[in-house]
Amino acid sequence: MNRKSELYYEGIGANFNAWMSSYDVQQRIKLIKALMPEHATQLSCLEIGCGTGMISGALAPIVGRLTVWDLSGKLASEVGERLKTDWSRQDACHLDISDNSFDLVVSSECIEHTPDPRRALAEMARVVKKRGVVIITSPNKFWLPVLWISMALRIRKFSGNEIWLYPWEAAHVLEKNGLGEIQFRGCHLFPWQLPLAKRILPIFDRLSNVLYPAMINYALRATKLDVSAKRLGAW
Repeated sequence: MNRKSELYYEGIGANFNAWMSSYDVQQRIKLIKALMPEHATQLSCLEIGCGTGMISGALAPIVGRLTVWDLSGKLASEVGERLKTDWSRQDACHLDISDNSFDLVVSSECIEHTPDPRRALAEMARVVKKRGVVIITSPNKFWLPVLWISMALRIRKFSGNEIWLYPWEAAHVLEKNGLGEIQFRGCHLFPWQLPLAKRILPIFDRLSNVLYPAMINYALRATKLDVSAKRLGAW
């Protein structure tokens, strides 16, 4: 586990909510809720990369038992204590837990900040139970040039890992690790920071199951099949 990375995330934690857009967060919460399995209130749910708990707060009332994990033990403990749920300091690429442990695994805007998003996805596939569900949201690699421009202009404040995958790349990794029944959604057909964007973007979001390949953020749901999953590292 990278202590330097942990300290970095702990350091930005105090300012993270100020950097985030409530509009963006709410759109991602809508995507996650739209992909939730039936009877989620009866399921054990693991959130990987809880950060300051903006997604965790939306998950807690709609799942049976929530557990929050983050690379930063400080952030995970704060969220866990606030929501009165289990928490742990964990590296998304090296989860210290047995196979087939949770009914539902959710991770929002996390894998792209790990050193190896494919391994993080494979780990999620490993720890979810058979017929369990993995739901992720992540930036679309299609928009990576815009990120490079924003970083060159020093508009982007974040300086951690930025390793983006295309939606189908993420799906392929999960399929290689025994998941299937893939569903996609998306949000933000263009940057929400543009004038009047927040009024127009919801129109396109209604067609997110079709437009997601061109959208800035995508959500993916995959179900762990009854057949034996391929071994970790099959990506």
